[in-house]
Amino acid sequence: MVGKLIWKNLKIAAVWCRQHWRWVVLGIAFLIAYLAGKRGQKSLKVQAELAREQYLKEKEAIQKAHDHEVQKREEAQKRYSAAVSLIEKKHEEDNQKVSRAKKQEIKKLVKKAKNDPDEIDRILEEQLGIKKV
Repeated sequence: MVGKLIWKNLKIAAVWCRQHWRWVVLGIAFLIAYLAGKRGQKSLKVQAELAREQYLKEKEAIQKAHDHEVQKREEAQKRYSAAVSLIEKKHEEDNQKVSRAKKQEIKKLVKKAKNDPDEIDRILEEQLGIKKV
């Protein structure tokens, strides 16, 4: 009895397929396209994952390079500031030394010419730019 029922349903399905053969062909074509697309989807997924990993590596490399550049810039700024302050300090010390040396030299010249006021005026004018009033 079950065999007759199956046989009867197969005959009905065959008649339906003959009457609607375009729908059957279209359904089979969709099934084939779906299965082919599913296989291609796996390879696309693998490619997308590889591209994502490459993007993350490049992003990390760019970030490292940027951080390194910022660190180098900060270090250069610190060195520059230290150099400028050292130069200013050295300049101030040199000025004080020159001033002291010049002061001693002028004192010697003035001491030599202590009896000649015109010579003292000339020394003050030449060395310090002080003119007699």
